[in-house]
Amino acid sequence: MFRSFFSKVIGREEPEEVQPLVAPRPIFAIGDLHGMSNLLETMVEEIAIQIAQEKLDDAVVVFLGDYIDRGPNSKTTLDLLIDSPARFGVETVFLRGNHEAFAQQFLDKPYAESHWLKWGGEETIESYGIDPHDFGADTKGQIALSKTLAQAMGDVHLTFLRNTLVNSHNEMPFFFSHAGIDIARPPEDQPEKALVHGLRGFRETGGWPDTIAVHGHYITEEPDLGNRRIGVDTGAYRSGVLTALFCIDETIDFIEIEE
Repeated sequence: MFRSFFSKVIGREEPEEVQPLVAPRPIFAIGDLHGMSNLLETMVEEIAIQIAQEKLDDAVVVFLGDYIDRGPNSKTTLDLLIDSPARFGVETVFLRGNHEAFAQQFLDKPYAESHWLKWGGEETIESYGIDPHDFGADTKGQIALSKTLAQAMGDVHLTFLRNTLVNSHNEMPFFFSHAGIDIARPPEDQPEKALVHGLRGFRETGGWPDTIAVHGHYITEEPDLGNRRIGVDTGAYRSGVLTALFCIDETIDFIEIEE
């Protein structure tokens, strides 16, 4: 079963030639959340139970980014994320998605041109009890909205967005980022654009030889098994399904939480 699976994601034609990749430790990777705090709460509970029952004390949990926007409960989602390391009891990594990058730009440089509100930022702002339509669309209005949002978010949420998120995580032969990689460059020299926003053609090229790039960003109905890559964004905010990848030794499995 897993030999044929690895044949697909490694990109080799003959299953008998495939050497299954071995995870260096138990790894969980959770797909795009987009404000679906109810699904996140259940996912955190399920993974925490599995870690405890199977004594996976050396595990790592990787969140793949896009925690906010589009869905109804971005504020609650950030609260749950911030609390999750204590609930897991293991190393927890939070990757930066393009939606976090858009939000941070609006908070730090509200005078700059931004499409964040149209791309889901309005829902995030509303989750903090603010009506974005109360503010003008001009630069003065957007600066005022940014300041009001920052005050409502408070230091804990702002620190999480600004200081906790990272662009990638390396557990070779597995490499994690929100939107993919630039295959022409080594893991230690990846541009933020490729990791956070994605590059055209990544889904065809996939990861480096004998590796698997694990990512979100591209919505698919089922886990997306491509050439040396696995996508786990099943569009939680519109499908009601949140997906996580679980790797242990030579085994890869998926956890799905549905509304």
